[in-house]
Amino acid sequence: MKLKIITGLSGSGKTTALRTYEDMGYYAMDNVPAYLIEKFIELNKMQESPIEKMAVVIDFRSHTLDNDINKSLLNLKEKNPDTEIIYLYCNDREILKRYNELRRPHPLGEFGNVSDGIIKEREYLKSIMKVSDRFIDTSNYTAKELRKVIEDSSYKKDKMIVNILSFGYKNGMSEDFDFVFDMRFLPNPFYIDELKDLNGTNIKLKNYLDQFEIINKVENDIYDFINNLIPEFINQGKNTITIAFGCTGGKHRSVYMAERMYERMKNDDYIIIKKHRDKDKW
Repeated sequence: MKLKIITGLSGSGKTTALRTYEDMGYYAMDNVPAYLIEKFIELNKMQESPIEKMAVVIDFRSHTLDNDINKSLLNLKEKNPDTEIIYLYCNDREILKRYNELRRPHPLGEFGNVSDGIIKEREYLKSIMKVSDRFIDTSNYTAKELRKVIEDSSYKKDKMIVNILSFGYKNGMSEDFDFVFDMRFLPNPFYIDELKDLNGTNIKLKNYLDQFEIINKVENDIYDFINNLIPEFINQGKNTITIAFGCTGGKHRSVYMAERMYERMKNDDYIIIKKHRDKDKW
């Protein structure tokens, strides 16, 4: 059986991931203890038409039902080799934001306190992290973008997830950026009346910035730099990186360069996600 075990922090997107697999034809189950999955697989083998693909969510609640969850997961992987444990995580700031938007208490927090719940949950899930196969940082993803990562990973298994992102320095940086490239060395279209209200995806603004010879060299250097380092990240067990391009407002130069790098890398053998973080401020 092809088995996907989805785990990770509350608010990191486990339900979205599970529903994505369900839409891809997987039999989906939520909050199932590992030892019961093992029993389910044994019973499934006895069926005349056994289930071939299954996705399940295991979270902190499984600890209350399974005294040695690590042992259960390792036994499961041994008996069902086509098993992948996918760990979703997210920075605390984004989890707090998501909980506040939904106006929900954290299930582990004292009196529903979200910050307290996050700390406790990270501790609960440490053991599961140790046996996980794939890690996906959802801090900068919408539900739609996470769906794309899950869908792409189904046919690009074990491939690096490369997030290409634009942002504005005036709106703050993020601790989730692995590489930051400052595009403020380019002339600022903000000071050109006919370009000021455009963004970096606009053909007129692109044509303006394309005229500067340094652009091609910078793009080639960044592309070569990233591609030379990706194998080293993979060797260290890291399968997600974020390449961030910044400019003052996150509307012109950073967007332009993120678009160029996306076009350069989209046909490479990676899972590519493009995002303009400050688009809602354009």
